This record gives sequence, C-alpha cells and structure tokens, in this order.
Amino acid sequence: MEKELSLREIVNEVILFFIDFRKLIIITTILGVLSVVLFQKLRPAYYNTTAIATSGISDFERVDNEPVLNQRVAISLINLLQLDVTKEDYNILSDKMNISLEDASAIKTIRAKEIFRKDEDGKEYSTAKFSIALSVNKNESISIIQDGLIYYFKNNKYIINYYDQFISTISNEINAIDEEVSSLRTIRESEASAIDISSINVNSKKQDYDVNNQILELISLRSKNVTDLALLKPLSFVSPFTLTEIPERGVFLLGSIAAALSFSLAIIIAVFMNVYIKSKEQ
Repeated sequence: MEKELSLREIVNEVILFFIDFRKLIIITTILGVLSVVLFQKLRPAYYNTTAIATSGISDFERVDNEPVLNQRVAISLINLLQLDVTKEDYNILSDKMNISLEDASAIKTIRAKEIFRKDEDGKEYSTAKFSIALSVNKNESISIIQDGLIYYFKNNKYIINYYDQFISTISNEINAIDEEVSSLRTIRESEASAIDISSINVNSKKQDYDVNNQILELISLRSKNVTDLALLKPLSFVSPFTLTEIPERGVFLLGSIAAALSFSLAIIIAVFMNVYIKSKEQ
C-alpha cells in the first residue's frame, strides 16, 4: 500500500504545481480579462437613471380599502413595456409612447417597483410612490422617454374612462359641498332657526355636530377634493429621470467574472498537462 501523503507534502505539491504552470495560469487569466474589457470598451455604452413617480389610478377606481394610493396597476403597466423591449418590438413601443423608433430602440431596460417604508420594528408598509429604473444607450433619449411614459398613461383607454369619471364625480361633489356649506351658513346666521342640522348634513357620520363643526368638516373635504382634482394624474413624476452624462459599461463586474472563469480554466488545463507530463515520465 502506498504511503499516504502528509499535509506538508500536499502543500508542497500544490506550490510546485503553481510554480511549474505559473506562466500558463497568469497568461490565460490576463487574456480572459483583457478580452472582456476590450469587448466592453468597444460595445456601445449605456446610461442608467432612476425616477420616482406616483399615479392616481387607484383613486380613479375608488379603491377605498387602501390606506395609501395603490400603485400596482401603474407598476404593471410600466413593466409591460419591458416585455416589448425584451422582444425588441420597438415599433409597438414607439406607438405606445408616441416616440420615434430611434428613441424607442434606445431603451435597454425599463422596470418599475414599489417603494416601501419601514417602521421602527423593521416592518414594511406600502407608499404612494414607486421607482422606475431606466437604462438607455443614448442619454439624449431620457427626457423623451419620460414624456413618452406620461403619454402612455394618459392615452390608456382603461385609465381614460376612469379618469374622466373621476373628474366628473369630484366636480359634482365640490359643487354639492359648496351648496351645503352655503345652506349651513344661512342656518347659522338665522337665530330663530330650529331645524335639526344633523338631518341635512351630506357628510354625516351618524353623530350630531354643531353647525360650525359641520362647515369645517365640509370645507376640509372640499379642500381634499380640490387638491385631488388638480394634482392627481394618471402618472406624475415626484423626481424625474436624471439626465446623466456618465456612461456605464459594467467593466469591473464582467472583468471580475472573466478573471475567475479564466483562472479556473487555466487550472483545469494545467492539471491535465501535469497529469500528461507525469504519465510520460513514468
């Protein structure tokens, strides 16, 4: 039975192996890294940018069981665009966003995801905002694509129907509130009035309020409706895309991967060569 190698002998064998095949390992690794770096430098650069947006779609749909504006529909609509990018169906993308074919084909990736907030216990909660990550090969197209996203939402038939209905109903509510406030003020000024105010309160919650409280409550509701009517849009940008001028090529990441793969390949080749050489010596 052959004597088992000691740990020292194993270490010595490994060291001798790397010494004997150091040129092969070093050259193969360097060539692998250089080839990837050269490829990345020669290929077109791309620009990464991120925006923060919000959408009033859930309010248009009257989704009342949500504590904040639900952004799932808006996020899904943007992520659907990525399917067209993946298929390289730039004609469809151009039509959806009302942008040129050149600007549509500049999109490398476009993805949206929800923004969460964390409480002191680390529990995540939804917010009324979401982020959009955009990667393009022409930074001149960034602002055009942003305008294209607004067009894409404003001209979606589903959103149009709900948005028009939202505007109509909110406007009617504001007018009704104005009439109710005017009536309540008339009643307040009438010292001889004995009418039960709570019976005519359009915003009654089955509790009796005095006239002043009812007026303030209606004015607060009117303010919210006026704000929603003016500011809630199918898509609004809280923070627009940054018009970055610094291209990214992913050289470091791909170079690191290439170095690891090239080193592994060099080791495999060296092992086979070492076995072949030893078999010849025997």
